[in-house]
Amino acid sequence: MPRSPNILPDWPVLASAFHKAANAGELDAFRRRRWGNNEVVAWLEQDALTGLTETQAGTLYRGAGGRQIAKFRANPIEEVRDAVDFLLYDTIKLENRFEECAVETGGFGLAGASKEWPSYLLALREPSLFAPWSPHTERALRRWGLLPAGFKGGHPGLCYIDLLDILHGLRVRIGLPDFRSVDEFCYFNGRVKKGST
Repeated sequence: MPRSPNILPDWPVLASAFHKAANAGELDAFRRRRWGNNEVVAWLEQDALTGLTETQAGTLYRGAGGRQIAKFRANPIEEVRDAVDFLLYDTIKLENRFEECAVETGGFGLAGASKEWPSYLLALREPSLFAPWSPHTERALRRWGLLPAGFKGGHPGLCYIDLLDILHGLRVRIGLPDFRSVDEFCYFNGRVKKGST
């Protein structure tokens, strides 16, 4: 439930709790699952995409937080490669590429994939520019009153652009180095009980 606009989050307290948890190792398992495989970025190089394997695609899917691995594995690897190439390297606008990949019925949509998949791949390639779009991110932003009403009701690509703007503001406010850290911050706060700050 969105926070009342009159009750703003205590950002220094939230930032301090996050850094304390990170230093204590509370986020290590999440970090490893999400960002720990250093090889994955090399898999996404345009020259390497023709050799992307089904196992590698599955690793990327799990890193993105995908929960329908059997459905995702049913996609021919050629279609997965084409979708990744289109998302990361085509020259049309980001919001259009995002929509084509985030919706199963899109031109490059994949069974079992949704907004988490393209946003994660973008964040892997350029963590200073792009953020993952995850349930924990939405949950945290909603609790802080940062998601506009009807946020997910429109064009998925434009919603992603709006999300990036919101998360950029959060990143600046908390002083985080990149959008991987913002993702961890949202994960940490998205799992905190509703009554917490």
